[in-house]
Amino acid sequence: MNLPSVEVWPGPMEGVSRPEFVRAVNHLKLVKRWMTPFLRVTDTCYKEKKIKEFLSPYLESKLPVTAQIMGTNPEVLAELACRCLDSGAVGINLNCGCPSKRVISGGAGGGALRNPDNMLKITQTIRKSVGDAIPFSIKMRTGFSDPGEIQSLLVRLIDAGADCFFIHYRTVQEQYLPSPGRVERLQTAVAAAGNIPVIVNGDINAVEDGRSLAKKTGASGIMIARAFMHDPWLLNRFEDEKTPDPQTGRKMFFDTLESFGVSGGNRLELGKMIFGANSPEFKEMLKSKFISK
Repeated sequence: MNLPSVEVWPGPMEGVSRPEFVRAVNHLKLVKRWMTPFLRVTDTCYKEKKIKEFLSPYLESKLPVTAQIMGTNPEVLAELACRCLDSGAVGINLNCGCPSKRVISGGAGGGALRNPDNMLKITQTIRKSVGDAIPFSIKMRTGFSDPGEIQSLLVRLIDAGADCFFIHYRTVQEQYLPSPGRVERLQTAVAAAGNIPVIVNGDINAVEDGRSLAKKTGASGIMIARAFMHDPWLLNRFEDEKTPDPQTGRKMFFDTLESFGVSGGNRLELGKMIFGANSPEFKEMLKSKFISK
């Protein structure tokens, strides 16, 4: 059976996408493209060696890699974008959506939405530095406190040089709390972006939901993060029905993680995310941990 095509992206997961995790995903061919977690800079840029080390496990896949960056200094971010491209990335994504209180307190991530003028300056500076041919997207929420903020902001960001948006339907202040109007908010964002592609995300846990959301909103694609952990073949299932069921997939993925050296606290953390805190598998991990001591 040929399934209708929809562009599917794995969401960048800060603190989760360690080298062992990325290599396990690559080995099992669970994604068709990558967007890295953010590289955050302040007043100085990372050296090329650091950037290449960061990108290395993603680039090993030979898949297209978009490097995500974060900060408030336009010139430093532009320099970082160029160094990421020189190190093998094919596109740049500016993170203006992270709702971490520590991040937004410094004006980065979702905090950027409180300073639209600086967002525009960053966008203009990066676009000028990387050139017109490089894909340059912005990952953001529908607003800082009001989802209506996104309409005028998208138009200004497009004029400044952004050529794609990844939009989470919640506002920054809503964090990850249950929030109303997912479809309506994203419809508004897609309409405001006009001909510019919009990839939507937030609470997509199944193929049917992802396809429905893309169709209802008019989005160009979808992005899935945490649900991918609990169903590792979920992204592949959008194009291929012959994939392992979630339970089998979790076991295969975790076994592969262990083969790539995941151990100790990282093993427990990933096991909890993959199997669930109340699962027999995770309880057995905890039991083994204490017995080994």
